[in-house]
Amino acid sequence: MRVGVVRTQVPFVTGGAERHAAGLVNALRQYGHEACEITLPFKWYPIETLTDSILSAKLTDLSQAEGVPIDMMIGLKFPAYLARHPNPVFWLIHQHRQAYDMWDAGTSDLLDVPEGMMARDMIRAEDRATFARSKRPIYANSQNVAGRLKKYLGLQSTPLYHPPPIADRLTQGDFGDYLFAPGRLNPSKRVDLMLRALAKAPSSLRLVIAGVPENPAYLDELRGLATALGVSGRVDWLGGVDNDTMVRYYAQARAIVFTPQDEDLGYITLEAMLSGKPVITTTDAGGPLEFVSDQREGLIASPDAEALSQAFSALYEDKGLAETLGQAGLKRYQDMNISWEHVVETLTGETAKPAPGPAQIEALEEKAAATPAEEAVARVQAAVAPPPTPHLPFNSITDVLSAYAFDTMPAKDGAGPAPVEPGLAQYLGTHWTRYLTTLHHVIDCAPQSILDVGVFPPLAFEAMVANALPEAKMSGIWEGPNPYAQSVKSLNPAYPDFDIELRPANIERDVMPYEDAEFDMVLGMEIFEHLALDPHFFLSQAARVLRPGGHIILTTPNVGSHRGVQKMLDGRSPYSFGLFVPTGGVYGRHNREYTPREVEALAHGAGFETHYLGTADVYEDYVDPATAALMIARDDDLSLRGETIVFVGRKVGAPTSPPAGLYHGDPARLSGKLRLSKDEAATGLTQITAQNTSSAWWPASGAHATALLAEWINEKGYLVHTNVILPLSEAVAPGGETTFNLRRNLSEAKTAKGMLRLQLFQTGVGAFTGTGRANMQMLPCSEADFLALAKQAL
Repeated sequence: MRVGVVRTQVPFVTGGAERHAAGLVNALRQYGHEACEITLPFKWYPIETLTDSILSAKLTDLSQAEGVPIDMMIGLKFPAYLARHPNPVFWLIHQHRQAYDMWDAGTSDLLDVPEGMMARDMIRAEDRATFARSKRPIYANSQNVAGRLKKYLGLQSTPLYHPPPIADRLTQGDFGDYLFAPGRLNPSKRVDLMLRALAKAPSSLRLVIAGVPENPAYLDELRGLATALGVSGRVDWLGGVDNDTMVRYYAQARAIVFTPQDEDLGYITLEAMLSGKPVITTTDAGGPLEFVSDQREGLIASPDAEALSQAFSALYEDKGLAETLGQAGLKRYQDMNISWEHVVETLTGETAKPAPGPAQIEALEEKAAATPAEEAVARVQAAVAPPPTPHLPFNSITDVLSAYAFDTMPAKDGAGPAPVEPGLAQYLGTHWTRYLTTLHHVIDCAPQSILDVGVFPPLAFEAMVANALPEAKMSGIWEGPNPYAQSVKSLNPAYPDFDIELRPANIERDVMPYEDAEFDMVLGMEIFEHLALDPHFFLSQAARVLRPGGHIILTTPNVGSHRGVQKMLDGRSPYSFGLFVPTGGVYGRHNREYTPREVEALAHGAGFETHYLGTADVYEDYVDPATAALMIARDDDLSLRGETIVFVGRKVGAPTSPPAGLYHGDPARLSGKLRLSKDEAATGLTQITAQNTSSAWWPASGAHATALLAEWINEKGYLVHTNVILPLSEAVAPGGETTFNLRRNLSEAKTAKGMLRLQLFQTGVGAFTGTGRANMQMLPCSEADFLALAKQAL
C-alpha cells in the first residue's frame, strides 16, 4: 500500500510529534508498505495567518503524486489532516489545543484577539467536517487526546499507543544518585517547578536536564532561577544529546522526572518504563497518568514544589523503592502490546508482515530447504486442483465438436456439415479442463438466462451449457462488427439443440446492447486480461444487465501463480501469454494479467460480493519444487497460486468505484458527449453543450474535476496552443447537461483556417476521448479568438 503520513511542521522545531511521524513511516516501510512523510508548514499567528493555514491545508490534494494514487492518508496533526484524500485515516497527536482545553483554561492566545471566538468555532467546525469523512475509526495517540475529542466534539476515538523512538536501544542499569529530566525545554514542561522542588530536597541530590530550548531566552531564565534558588551546582545542563548519551543517562538514573501540564502522551514516560526506572510526575500531567499510578510505577505529586520535593526525597532515600517501582513500570509496558506491528495493522487494516531483511531471508531459505520436494509439489497441486468434473455426455472437446453442426457451411460432398477447422479444434482442446471448471460454477449458480461476453464461433462451451442446463437461454457479445445468430443443431437426438444471438459491442466503451436486469448470469471467460482501457466499465455494465442477486463468473490468468513466480525468479515475464499478435489489434494479446485479490477488488467496486474466489491449474499440472517450497515457507495461501483465477460474484448493489491503486483518475466519470448547440454569426456567440453520459456526477472542482480542454491547430495542421482548461460552472448529474460560451469571429475564422479543438477533460488525468466514450468537437477559429478564449480561462 502507498501511504502518505501527513503532519504539520513548525519551522526549526523538532520534538515528539516529528519523531512520532518518522517512526510511523519507518514502521510502514518495515512491514512492506511504501510510505513517506508529507509536511505542511504551520504558523498560527496572527489570526489571519491561522486562517490562511487552514485554507491552504484544505486545498491540498493528496489523492495522488506524479499520477500515481496514494492509497491512504494518515493524518496526525492540525491543520495538515484537513488535506483532501478519498481514504483518510486519522491518528491524532493533537488538535489545535488553543481552540479546546487551552481556551477553557484561559491560556489560549485566541482569547487575546477580537476574532478569537470566531476562529475557535471555525477550527472546531473544520475538525468535525474532516473527521466525518473517515470511513474508519478515529484513533488517538493517548487516552488524554481521546478524552479531549469526546469532551469537545462528542466523537469517540480509540487510543493507539506506539513505542518511543529509541525503544529498541533502552536498557536497565544501576540506580544512581541523580534524577534525569529529558525533553524539549519550554514552559509547558515546567522545568522551573523541578528546580524549585530540587531546592527543597536533600542537598546531595542532583538533577540532570537534557534538552534544547525552543527559545534560548527561556534557558537563560531557567539558569537564572537555579542560581537564585542556590541549586546551580546541583544541576547538569546537557543540552541536546545523542541517543547513546540519552540511553546511558536513562539507564543510570535513580528516577525520571516528567512534570508537563496536560501532556498529550509523552515519550519520556514510556522511555523511563523501558529503562526500568520509576517516573515522578504530577496530578495534572495528562498523558503520563495513563501509564503511571502512584506508588505502583512511580510517584504522582501535586504540581507544587513542596509536594514534588517529597517525591524526589522518597526515591532518593529509598533505592529499593525505586527498583520496585521501576520493575513494575517495565512489566506494565510489556503487558500493553505497545508495538509498531500492532499500529501498522490497526491503521492499514492489513496483517503486518515484516519486509524481509537478511535474517528473514536466511530463515526463509532454511525453512524452504527443510520441506521435501515431493511434499511441496503435492501440497501445491492439491491446493490448485480443478473442481469435480460436471456430469456431461462428453469426455473431450472432440466429442463436443462431433456432436453438433457448428459450421454453417456444408461439407464438400454435401453429405453433412463441414468439420471445425483442425487448428481451431486443437486450440479449443487445450481449454477443455478450463471449460469444465467454469461449467462447474455455472451449474452451481443454476441460471435461467446467461450472457456470455467475448464469445465467438464455434460455440463449443455453449453446447456444454445446453447439455448441463437445457432450460437456460443463452446470449452473447462479441467484437463483431455484425450481429451473429445461429440455431445450433445436434447430430444426435440425445443432445438438445440451442439458439444463440451474438450482438457486437466493445465492452470497454459501449453500453451493453441489453436492458437493465435482463440476465441471471454474465460470463467473462478469458477476456479480462485482454482489456486495455477500463475493466471497471465492463464490470459496471455487467452489473447493470444482471438481475439483483445475479452472478458474474470471471476466469482470467493469474499473474501471481506458482508458474508466474517461477518465471519471475528465472528472469522471464510472468504473463501466461505475452506474445504480440498484430493481426488481433489491441485486444489480440494480454494487456494486463491480474492477481486474484485484484479481480475481487475490482468486482467489489462494481457492486458484487464474493460468492467464490479461487484458482486452478487447468492447462498443465507441473509445479516447480523449489517454487512450491518457497511458497510454503512464506505461509502463502496456496489456493490462490493456481494458473487460472476463478471469481464468482453476486450482485448486491450499485457500482461505486474501482479499488485505489489500479487507475489514474476516476474512470466512472470519463464518458460524455459534446455538441455545437449555438453558433451566431451576428454576435459571435458559440455555445458548446456537454452531456454527462457517465453513471457518476461530474464535479466542478477538487480532485478529478471535469472541464473542457481547448487547443488550437494552425492552417498547416500543427498543434500550436494547448492546455487551456475551461472549468464547469457547476457540477453535472448523470444524464445532465451544461454549456460553455465562447466568442468567435466567424468571418475571420473562415479565412484564418485555424481550428479550435475541444475535448472533455478530467483535471490531473487527461482527455475523455482516450476512453472511446467521448467525442471531439472541431470548429474553425482564428488565433486571435483562441488567445482571447485562453485569457478568459485565466
